[in-house]
Amino acid sequence: KQWYQRRVRGSYQSQNNFLFYPAIEAMFVWGMFVLLDKHMAKTLISQCQDRLELITDHQLTPDDMGLGHLMVGSLWKHCYLLEVHEEREHYLDRSEESLQKSLSFEKQIKKDHFVIAWSNYELAELFWLKKDIKQSHNQLKACRKVSSKVKYSLESRIMFKVHNLQERLKELESR
Repeated sequence: KQWYQRRVRGSYQSQNNFLFYPAIEAMFVWGMFVLLDKHMAKTLISQCQDRLELITDHQLTPDDMGLGHLMVGSLWKHCYLLEVHEEREHYLDRSEESLQKSLSFEKQIKKDHFVIAWSNYELAELFWLKKDIKQSHNQLKACRKVSSKVKYSLESRIMFKVHNLQERLKELESR
């Protein structure tokens, strides 16, 4: 809660009294995407993508761009999990594309270093879903590397998720 309040105060002023993702970001951070149905997830994807295109109207910072792509990638991954038919792989492709875009802002991000750690984690989980153990481990290593370089908000939360995914990878490896 405190993190979110600090974030909103800081972002609101730096974005000319305009917030790009307040509700969607809160849902992401608090792990509420799992409550969404596919229609709502796609609606949020559309809203994020529309806001990412606002760069000409409101100068989005690299932090905002990275966050936007992170949330879009996470939502596409969630759509994949909601599908039951076999033609759902394109959701993972879209997710990976968005998460890679998020990571492309790594050197430009000034404040929101959690975006890079979370993008790496989301990619690690995506590769776990694809059963690509090596790539998943590589992304987890990149996630931990962010933590060794810089302290960021929500670090303990992401490290808990990293540990959980490592256990799932061990289980997958033992099969």
